[in-house]
Amino acid sequence: MRRSPGFATAAVLILAIGIAANVIVFGVLQAMILKPLDVPNPDRVMTFAPHVADYPIFSYPEVRDVRDGNTVFSAVAALTIQPFGLEADGVTRPVWGYIVSGQYFEVVGIKPYLGRLLQRADDDHPGASEAAVISWPAWKNYFASDPNIVGKTIRVNKHPYTIIGVTPRGFYGTEKFLLPDIFVPMANQAALDGVSWLESRRQKMVFPIVRIKDGITLPQVQAELDTIAARIQRQNPGEEDGLEFKLARPGMVGDFLGGAVRRFMVGVMILAGIVLLAACANLGGLFAARTADRTREIAIRMAVGSSRWRVLRHVLAEALVVSLFGGACACGLAWLALNGLAKWHPPSDYPIRFTVEPQPLLVLIALLVSVLAGVLFGIMPLRQIFNADPNDAIRSGGFPSGAGRRWALRDVLLAAQIALCCVTITAAFVSLRGLRRTLTLDLGFNPRNAVLTTFDLSQAGYSGAAAGQMQRQLLERVSQLPGVEAAGYSNTTNLTGDNTVPEVFSQQTTDFRPTNAAFSAFEYDVSPGYLAACATPLLAGRDVSFGDTPTTPAVAVVNQEFARRLFHTENAVGRYFKNSSGVSVQIVGIAADGKQFLASETPRAAVYFPVSQRPTVKTSLVVRTRPDPTGGLIADMVASIRKILQGLDAAIPILTSSEWRSQLAMSFFPAQVATVALGLFGAFGLLLSITGTFGLASYTVSKRIRELSIRVALGAQARQVLSVALGRMLVVLASGSLVGLLLGVAASRVLSVIVFQAKAQDPGVIAAVAFTILLSGSLSVAGPVRRALRIDPANVLREL
Repeated sequence: MRRSPGFATAAVLILAIGIAANVIVFGVLQAMILKPLDVPNPDRVMTFAPHVADYPIFSYPEVRDVRDGNTVFSAVAALTIQPFGLEADGVTRPVWGYIVSGQYFEVVGIKPYLGRLLQRADDDHPGASEAAVISWPAWKNYFASDPNIVGKTIRVNKHPYTIIGVTPRGFYGTEKFLLPDIFVPMANQAALDGVSWLESRRQKMVFPIVRIKDGITLPQVQAELDTIAARIQRQNPGEEDGLEFKLARPGMVGDFLGGAVRRFMVGVMILAGIVLLAACANLGGLFAARTADRTREIAIRMAVGSSRWRVLRHVLAEALVVSLFGGACACGLAWLALNGLAKWHPPSDYPIRFTVEPQPLLVLIALLVSVLAGVLFGIMPLRQIFNADPNDAIRSGGFPSGAGRRWALRDVLLAAQIALCCVTITAAFVSLRGLRRTLTLDLGFNPRNAVLTTFDLSQAGYSGAAAGQMQRQLLERVSQLPGVEAAGYSNTTNLTGDNTVPEVFSQQTTDFRPTNAAFSAFEYDVSPGYLAACATPLLAGRDVSFGDTPTTPAVAVVNQEFARRLFHTENAVGRYFKNSSGVSVQIVGIAADGKQFLASETPRAAVYFPVSQRPTVKTSLVVRTRPDPTGGLIADMVASIRKILQGLDAAIPILTSSEWRSQLAMSFFPAQVATVALGLFGAFGLLLSITGTFGLASYTVSKRIRELSIRVALGAQARQVLSVALGRMLVVLASGSLVGLLLGVAASRVLSVIVFQAKAQDPGVIAAVAFTILLSGSLSVAGPVRRALRIDPANVLREL
C-alpha cells in the first residue's frame, strides 16, 4: 500500500464518507424517534390527542376529568410550556418553563438531584404553594451550581417563589427537543398569566401526560379513554360535543411532530443508504482496478509456487487495513458531527435542544460495516484472477489486449455507482428548488424592514387596564421615532405557533356546541396600525381603532379566507358572525390572506379583534421602518425601542427584539434542514461519482498505454484514440446517468415527503442534474483524455 498511496487514500475517504453519513443519520433517528423518554419505565408513559388532529392539546377540565374518572392510570398530569420572567440576585432574565399539575413528577417518576419535586399538595388549590423546581442546566447556568439553592427565594413574573428542588441531570422535560428551566404549580396559573383559563372548557391550553398502571394493555387504555370521552360529552353536551381521545407516544408533541419527523428521517435514511451503496460500488471498483493492476504480479507469485490461500491472505490483510482506517475516520467524523449537533441551538425563541449523543454501539456497528465492506470488495476481484491462466497473464503483461475486452466487474460497479449518485444529486436539486419556492412564498405580510419586539407584561406584574395603558404609552413613543412608517402591536404574530384557534359560528346559530361550528379561525388581538406595520393589505372596510371599547358593539377585521368560508364571497363588510359565547361580531374590514401556522399551509381563516375590546398582557410590537439597504436603521430602531421600554419600566423582561425576518428563521427551518441534508448527500454522491469515473478513466488509459502508442505510431487520429481509450467508459457513464435520472424521477414520492413543494419531474431539476452529471463526467475524464492525446509513441515504445 505504500506504493499506492492514492489508492489507499481514496479507499479510506470513500469508506469514511459512506459510513459516516449513515452513522450520523441513524444517530439522529435514534435520539429523536427510537429512543424513549429518559424516565423510569418509559413504555408506560403516554399522552393522548384528538382523533381529528394529532396536536395533543386540551382544556384543563378535560384532563382533570380523565384524571378523576379513570382506572387505568397511576398518575395523570397536565402541562403547558411558556416563557417567564425569572428574577434572582437582582437580575431579571426571560426563561422558559413548565406549568404542571400536581401529578406531573409522579408520571415521569424521576428522583430529584437536590431537595424535592412538586407534589399533589402543591397544586391542591390556587396559592396552595409557591414552590418552584429548577432544571439541572438552570441550576448550573443561572445559580452557579449553588449547593445551598434549596430554600432560595426567587421571583417568577414578579411573584415570590421558593426553590424546593433541582431535577436530575439528563432530564429535559417530556418533550425531547425543548429544554425547560423551571417547573411551577398549575394551580397558580391565573396569578402567573394575569388571566385564568383553568375552568374554561373552550380554551385548549394544556398537554396531557399519563403513566399507565402495570399490567394494563394499550387496548384497555384506549377503551377506557373512549368511555371517559363519552361520559364527558354527556355531562357537557354544549361544550364537549365530538370529544375523542387517541393514545400517542410523548416526546415529539405526540404524533403532531413525531409523524413528520419519522417520515423525514426515513427518507433521509434511504438516501444515506444510497450513499453507502454508492460508496461500496466505488470501493469495489477501486479494488477491482487495483487487483487488475496486480494481475501480472499475482500470476508470477502463483507460477513460482505461492498458494491461493497465501495470495488471499495478503489481499485480506490489505483490505482489512483500509477498512479499519476508513471505519476509524467514519467514526471520528460522525462523533464530531453528532457532538456539534447536540451543542447547536436552532434560530428560535423556544428553548430547542437536540439531545443527540454519540452511542458506543453506533461506533461498533460502523467499524463492523467498514470491515465487512472492505473485506468483501477486496476479495471479490480475485475470482477472475484465480480462474485465469497465469502463463497468459504473464505473457500479456497483466492487462487485456483491449479490442475484445469483456465487461468487467469494475464497469458494472461504476455504472451502478453513477446511477445511485444521480438519485442523491436529484434529491439535492429538488430540495434547492423547494427551498427557493418556500423563501419566495407570499406570506401575507412583509417581515423585511420591520422590527419585532416581544414581551409579556404579566412577567412584570401588569394586568387589565394597567397593561393596556403601558402598551399604548409604548406605541405612542415608538411611533414618534425617526424613520418609523407604521407601528402596532398584537398578542401574537403569524407563524409563531402560539395562536388560539376558536370556533366560528354563523349569525343564525343558536346551539354553540363545537360540532355546529362553521370552522375554526386563527385569532389576533391587535391595535390600530398593526396591519399596516405588518404590510398586510386592508382590502375593504376600516381598521380597528381604540374607539372600539368593551362598551361598544363587538367588531373585527377578517381575512379573505374567513369571508369566503362563511359567506362564500369576499364582500363581507357589515356582516356578522358569532363566537363560541354566542356574541355577535360585526365585520368592519377585510384583510389579505396570509400564512398563519405553517409556511407550507393552504389559506386559513383568521380574525383580528381590537385589543381595546380584548385586553392582553402578551405583546408583540411591530415597527416598520423606511427601507435601508445598509441595515443600520434596523439596529438603531432595536436600540431605541429597548431604551424606551426600559425607560417606561426596567422590570419588563424583553423576550426578543430584532428584525422580524430573523425571528421567522424557525418557520423555514424544516425546509432549510431538508435542503442542507439532501445537499450534503448530493455532494457526497457527486464526489463519489467524480472519484469513481476519474479512477476508472485513469486506470483504462494507463493500462492501455502501449496499445494506444502503437495506434498513434500507425497514424490513428485523436478521435480514434479517444474512442479506443475511453469509449467503453463513456458508455458506462451515459448508461449509469440515464438509469440514475429515471430513478431520481421515480423517487418523487419520497422526495415530496421530505421537501415542501418537491417535484422531481420538474424540467429545471432534470436539466440541472443532467448538466451536473455531464460537467462532473467531463471534469473526471479531462485528465485521462489529456494524457491519451499527449502520448509520444517513441518514448513509450522505447521504455518497453
